[in-house]
Amino acid sequence: MPWFDTKMSRRRFLKLAGSGIGVAVVGGTVWRAFSNGVFSSEQGPAYEPWKDWKTESQQGAGPLSLVASAILAANAHNTQPWLFVVNPNRIDLFADTKRNIGSIDPYLREMYEGLGCALENLVLAAEAKGYSYNLKLMPNPTSKTHVATISLITHTKSNNGRIGDTTTTYSPVSEALSSYNAIPHRHTNRGPYDKNRPVTQDILQSLGSLNQTIGPGVVLLLWFTTDEQRRKVGDLILHATQAIVTDKKQSYDDFKWYRPNWQDIQTYKDGLTVDTSGTPWYIDVLAKILPPISEEAFDSSQLQLAKDTYIATATAFGIIAVRDVFDNIQRLQGGMFYQRMHLWATSNGIAMQPMNQMTERADR
Repeated sequence: MPWFDTKMSRRRFLKLAGSGIGVAVVGGTVWRAFSNGVFSSEQGPAYEPWKDWKTESQQGAGPLSLVASAILAANAHNTQPWLFVVNPNRIDLFADTKRNIGSIDPYLREMYEGLGCALENLVLAAEAKGYSYNLKLMPNPTSKTHVATISLITHTKSNNGRIGDTTTTYSPVSEALSSYNAIPHRHTNRGPYDKNRPVTQDILQSLGSLNQTIGPGVVLLLWFTTDEQRRKVGDLILHATQAIVTDKKQSYDDFKWYRPNWQDIQTYKDGLTVDTSGTPWYIDVLAKILPPISEEAFDSSQLQLAKDTYIATATAFGIIAVRDVFDNIQRLQGGMFYQRMHLWATSNGIAMQPMNQMTERADR
């Protein structure tokens, strides 16, 4: 759980500026603070999907309301690599391969995982809104980009199939409501975790049991919780991060998704921002006021955060594994499982972050 307050109001900033702790408010600096969104974090056109979700959830069912949930899913670098074709009783999901991370994800492993996360949100929304549905993963054998077809059936009561099948049918269930309601609140946590609140074995078992409907042996979850296990995994993550930032191509492909200022955030509506960096709020304020950081400074900050924040404060590491990492159906299933875990964690006050540096280096 992060200890810092990520939101900064205008009143709080001005009070801080007058307290003499090193924030210089003079002339153009004040203008830069306003123009770069110091006083308007998580506001503007880029953040409308969260308002849209609330509106859609209140207005009831409809295929577009399901898509409103899908696009709030976890996805690597916030690239949002999805395209939806929406009909009254059917939604088709396609991969937008132009929105890939290049050498960070050369085999599109992370892209399909993110698409699986979007599918999990979509089917949760379908269940919460009273649909039964038929979900078919990779429905066209000749197309790698046609990710899924979801046929919608309103207010019927069938109950068969499993996510592990390529074709599955579900009925609305009340257990999906808590996860559905967590959709707009689920965010990747890049800040420090509260080491005084360890993740218990009961929590780990509950998270692991969420893959039961996927099918036995399709998706595996491996936990690393002892001091020695966490040290070994942490060392691997740190070494992989170091390799990424010293690899010029991977460093560039990583940095190009960073949106350093308010204008870029509102223009592109994707990528990584200062507000999601995991640094304390006062560092975020300075980052918005000062000129944008260089690629080298970005790399340095990523390495330091990995070492001193992510690895140092995490109380557990987990690895989601599938039998064939090049099988797109299994990738999608792994993504659906991760999204399900993260929504459950959000509902139970637990913060999570994907740490994919090891697989990014393995693929490189």
